[in-house]
Amino acid sequence: MDSPASRAQRVLIGVALPLYLLTALAIVEGRIVIFGCDLLVCPNADNRALFLPALAFLVTIAFLYMHFTRNREHEFALLDKWISRESEADMRIRLRSEQTEASGESLGTSWATMEQKHLEIRLEEEE
Repeated sequence: MDSPASRAQRVLIGVALPLYLLTALAIVEGRIVIFGCDLLVCPNADNRALFLPALAFLVTIAFLYMHFTRNREHEFALLDKWISRESEADMRIRLRSEQTEASGESLGTSWATMEQKHLEIRLEEEE
């Protein structure tokens, strides 16, 4: 199975391409003016339409960042906290090992507190 990061990359491409298409249509309609414009020449120009290419650019940057950090080790990239690059099988193995470590640590602390209580009771009995 794919990792969540590869799925997110496909979604980012699916979002970026329509945004670039909408940007091209806005340029054709005159909503976005690339070169200088007088008020008489381009009355349809709209500054709010610049949101489309800006968003497309940000989505493309996010895609490229995820693409070029895919072969790095886990938790190297900034987005690893939110979108894992591990495959599902690797993630299960890592989570199981973390779970066994955590359960062993809690068992050790429980044992230590029980032993501490027992020693305190013995000290009180001796006094």
